[in-house]
Amino acid sequence: MKILAIIGSYRKNGHTSKIVSLLREEVDILASLDREVIEFEMLFLGDYELNHCTGCRACMTRGEQFCPLKDDVSLLKSKIKESDAIIFASPVYVGDVSSSMKALIDRLAYTCHRQEFYDKCTLILATTNATSLKRTIRTIGAATYSWGFKTLGTKGFRTVSSNDSKESLRNRYSKDISMLAKKLYIGVRNKSYLRPSALSLASFKLQQKSRANPERSPPIDYNYWKEKGWADPKIAYYIDHQAGALTKLGSKLLYGLFSLVF
Repeated sequence: MKILAIIGSYRKNGHTSKIVSLLREEVDILASLDREVIEFEMLFLGDYELNHCTGCRACMTRGEQFCPLKDDVSLLKSKIKESDAIIFASPVYVGDVSSSMKALIDRLAYTCHRQEFYDKCTLILATTNATSLKRTIRTIGAATYSWGFKTLGTKGFRTVSSNDSKESLRNRYSKDISMLAKKLYIGVRNKSYLRPSALSLASFKLQQKSRANPERSPPIDYNYWKEKGWADPKIAYYIDHQAGALTKLGSKLLYGLFSLVF
C-alpha cells in the first residue's frame, strides 16, 4: 500500500505538515495491526520546480507533452500515478489554497478532460489560523473530483496560534485524525474507487455525451476517450465498478437532471 501526501506548504514544520505527520502515525498503527506494509511519502511542493500555467492551452488542444513549461510537473504526476492514495493538504493563504497547490491544480487541468486517476483514492485536508477552510477544501475537491479520484474524506483544522505544537494538535484533533486514518486505510485496502457515487456515475455519462462526440469535443479528447473505450454508450464508468442498484438508479436520475441544464 503506497500513500503519497502532497503538502502545499514550504513550512516543513508548519501546521499542515504536523497534521499529516499525525495522520501518518495513525495509519502506521492500523497497518501494523494487520501486518500490512505501508509506504508513506510526505512530499512538499516547495521542494519542486513548479511553474505557473500561462494559459496557452497547448495541453488542452495538442497534448500535455507540448506544454512549454519544463519543470517537475511530470515527476509529480508520476508519483501520483504510482500511489494508491493521495492526501492533498494545503494551508489557507488569503482565503484559499496556497499558490503551489493552485499551480499544481492548474498544470493538471487537462486531466479534467482526459481522466487518469479513476483508480485512486484521496483525502483532502486544510489548515488555518483564521477562516476559509471550506473554500480551500472545495478548491482542491473540485479538481480531484474532475480528475477521477474517489474522495474518502475531508477535514479542515483550525489552529490556535501561528505555531501550534504537534502535541497540542494531537490533543485537540486526535479523534478526527483517527477517523481520517481509518477512512484512508480501509478505503485503500478495500479499493473504494470501485464503488463510485451516483454523482460520479452521472458525471461520467454527462462527459461521455460531450467527449464521445467529435463535433463537440477537441480531437485530442475525443481520441483519448475512444482509445479508452469510454465513447461506447454502453460503458457506464471509467472502469468496471461495484456500485449498488440504488446508486445506479440515483445516477440515472441525476443524469436526467444534468441533461436538462448542460
